[in-house]
Amino acid sequence: MHTRPLTEFSARELRSLLAEEAEHWADELLWDYADVSSAVASGLDRRSLTGRVLEEGERPVAYCYYLLDSGRAVVGSLFAAAAFRGKGAEEELLASVLDEAQRRPGNDRVECQTLFSTAPGADALFARAGFRSRLRHYLFRPLDEPLEVPAHGFRLRPMRRDDLALAAQIIHRSHAGTLDAALNMTYATPGLCRGFVDTLVLRAGCGRFDSEASFLAEGEGGPIGVLLASHLSRQNGHVCQVSVTPESQSRGLGTALVASALAAFRRQGLTTASLSVTVDNHRAYRLYQRLGFRLRKEFAAHAWVRPPARIELPA
Repeated sequence: MHTRPLTEFSARELRSLLAEEAEHWADELLWDYADVSSAVASGLDRRSLTGRVLEEGERPVAYCYYLLDSGRAVVGSLFAAAAFRGKGAEEELLASVLDEAQRRPGNDRVECQTLFSTAPGADALFARAGFRSRLRHYLFRPLDEPLEVPAHGFRLRPMRRDDLALAAQIIHRSHAGTLDAALNMTYATPGLCRGFVDTLVLRAGCGRFDSEASFLAEGEGGPIGVLLASHLSRQNGHVCQVSVTPESQSRGLGTALVASALAAFRRQGLTTASLSVTVDNHRAYRLYQRLGFRLRKEFAAHAWVRPPARIELPA
């Protein structure tokens, strides 16, 4: 087997692999991957995607890509056809992609979350390549289980288009100095947070945005919390982001936001809900456990910066 640059392949040549990938994530993560597969196919035909493809003879059996964004590379899916998983080939493919991304001139940061990875040994490769990492969990909850929205004194209202700037400000403030901010540049500045919110709400960056299950919380002094939700499939609702301003934390607002989103999912006829959380974020993890979420997949968040710069992870 050997690897070739992703730019040498058309969407037609990878059609079978992309179709198998979409089916795999739908089963493992309850995630309709059709829109992502279409975006990958479009990028292939424009020759705008960077990455590598593993071939057996002339048959593509695995691929991995990364996106370039202002001096940062974000590694996306690492997927292998079923017959080729767990044999070390995926790890070799990932190692070549990481080496390429780290060596690329002008690229001083590489990030990856291995949620969309079929490689069992992927996370160990990042440590050997000098990445800082933390464990994350993809959690899910059947919506037919009992759910009680607790009484609270917060005013929650549906998100509107003109709330996007406010939502970005809350998300940025809530992540200042956190582990997630150290590993994900998305939270580093108000501008990057605004781009993140726009991607979720306006460009379906994490499934189809659900305005009925997305809320802005208001206190006496103005907005103090936000929850952004989406549909990952016709059956599964996803909590994309929950953020509460520092001075409003530990007062039950996070519980009220998530419980309200779950109730909205149920009213729409969805059958499950999902979300992701960093395991070391103990307060958030305990909240999700209390609300009935349980583990579906373990993965990790990884980040690397070009020396002599360092990623400092808070204790």
